[in-house]
Amino acid sequence: MIINQAAAAVVPRLPRRIVGLVARRYISGETLESALDVTRQLSERRISTTLDVLGEHVADLGGAQAIVELYRRVLDELSAASLDSNISVKPTHLGLALDPEACFRNIRALVQHAAERDIFVRIDMEDSSTTTATLDIYRRLRETHDNVGVVLQSYMRRSEADARALSEIGARVRVCKGIYREPAEIAYQDGAEINRNFLRVVEHLLGRGCHVAIATHDAALVQGSYRILEKLGSGSYEFQMLLGVTEKLRDSIVAAGHPMRIYVPFGEEWYDYSVRRLRENPKIAGHVLKALLRFP
Repeated sequence: MIINQAAAAVVPRLPRRIVGLVARRYISGETLESALDVTRQLSERRISTTLDVLGEHVADLGGAQAIVELYRRVLDELSAASLDSNISVKPTHLGLALDPEACFRNIRALVQHAAERDIFVRIDMEDSSTTTATLDIYRRLRETHDNVGVVLQSYMRRSEADARALSEIGARVRVCKGIYREPAEIAYQDGAEINRNFLRVVEHLLGRGCHVAIATHDAALVQGSYRILEKLGSGSYEFQMLLGVTEKLRDSIVAAGHPMRIYVPFGEEWYDYSVRRLRENPKIAGHVLKALLRFP
């Protein structure tokens, strides 16, 4: 455990080519074509996907517009191939920190483009500085479009109240734990409390008839979600996971007959994403370091 944690701190400082060896587990590649290849492979296993262009903040609105155009291409390709896939977008990747109204217009343009192709759009949740603005954008879009959803993070203390509010409008919500470092005043720090809140939010949303994406790699939360689904007797839901993470658990969920969707990230920003995955999973970082010591 201590060795793995130490490795998690060391591995991100390794050369990009070494990190790249590990990155192949977590990303589909740098290009849309590589993401489509992975999507087709997962589709053959009856697993749905969400395509995610890697990256967050942009330097200017021109950069945000370039991301909009790339996502338009993603939507066109998914539609042409008739793949069971959708997209996720990050507000800061589309200009939220620069101009919230421009960000809204960018996301609206993508939601409309997707609606014309019968494709769903998930607005991802980022750190706490963006939570209220992201939910505001979602609510505005929900007034005119039903092919859009949002995310709640169970480590945020506000998420249970947000779930109650979103359930009033029949929101489609992805529930995850959350990965950003947040202060104790606004975010639970204890893992057990984060898990309890996760299940509270999932049960409330399912009980109010919302479609819930249960996004977790935690076997205890999977079992807890199973119990909620059995208790409610029905529900509109799917499980979601990241590419390359806890694949045995993923396969067991699929084998049990539950719908599964995998987030398939791609793009030139693969390095930062891969470093984050390594920091979150010290065990894998340990394997990387051991492999490095044997590297010729």
